[in-house]
Amino acid sequence: MSASTSRNTSIPTLILALITVLAVSQPLHATNVDLFYPVADFTLKDLTGQPISKADLYGKVWIASFVLVRCPDGKCPRVTQTMQKLQNELKAREDVLLVTFTIDPDRDAPGELKTYADGHEADPEKWLFLTGSEDTIDQLMRSVYLRAGEGARAAKDHALRLVVVDKQGKMRGSYIGLKPTTGDSGADDELFDNEMKRLRQKVNSLASPAILPAFNATLNALSGCLLVLGYLSVRRRWLRIHAAFMLSALAVSTVFLASYLYFHLVIKRGVETRFADQAPDAAAWVGYLYYTILISHIILAIPTVPLALGSAYLGLRGRILGHIRLVKWTFPIWLYVSITGVVVYWMLYRL
Repeated sequence: MSASTSRNTSIPTLILALITVLAVSQPLHATNVDLFYPVADFTLKDLTGQPISKADLYGKVWIASFVLVRCPDGKCPRVTQTMQKLQNELKAREDVLLVTFTIDPDRDAPGELKTYADGHEADPEKWLFLTGSEDTIDQLMRSVYLRAGEGARAAKDHALRLVVVDKQGKMRGSYIGLKPTTGDSGADDELFDNEMKRLRQKVNSLASPAILPAFNATLNALSGCLLVLGYLSVRRRWLRIHAAFMLSALAVSTVFLASYLYFHLVIKRGVETRFADQAPDAAAWVGYLYYTILISHIILAIPTVPLALGSAYLGLRGRILGHIRLVKWTFPIWLYVSITGVVVYWMLYRL
């Protein structure tokens, strides 16, 4: 090989080495670039002793943390508290998992790891705790740029960042996982909050839209269409068709109410889905517009139920004059609530 060829070959190698050194020496702030790095293959065991491989996680977006049960400085439990908060906030996402790896598998026995998981209220269906070969975990950490050099492994260093991995097993982001406390040097709550917003935004962009919110928005849209058809039919004096459309709208709205309450009270357990978390980079006026629509939607949704039931009762009983007087209020309010329900969904999950 000629000297010129050797030099030409070494230039890309040197550039790649420089990029790798910079990536390892400086924590990856993946909020500014879209990463696409393959995660190392692994086969480890969960708390029940079942093998879990990288391939088993295909089709899921997962957030990874790397901790020590015997954490020397108390930072690992705080990172795990961040994961616990994310578990609560993302529980409605069926294709999102949390995965915590122990960095010291020789000392972090499965029983201790289970106690650690139980102490943070980990849901085994949503949050995995994995242990196994130290070499496997070391290679995994290196593949997501959380380790460099043999000294790092020997020191059992614990990573204070969270890694987002997409459904194809590619690393797509690295974020600060340690919430600052008063005693921390250079503590910056705003920086941490912004990192969490961007992490949730990244997860939301990679995960499929939540099924029930989309289903509920579809019900709202269907209800609105039935209301308009019912209005047009009564204008043409098609009273039987009008009654069929309006009763169908009432049935659809009833299903919507049941589904809405199930989603928010059972699945999300009352945890709010905040617009700022879903769209952290949206302009301030967009947020104000969203909350204006949302508040008006909620306020008007409250009287919609008795108004709709009262209107249906009067119509079915043949009390037409009373029915007409009441539907002058019921129709516009019900239609507004149906339309804004779709708008709220679109702004929260699609915008």
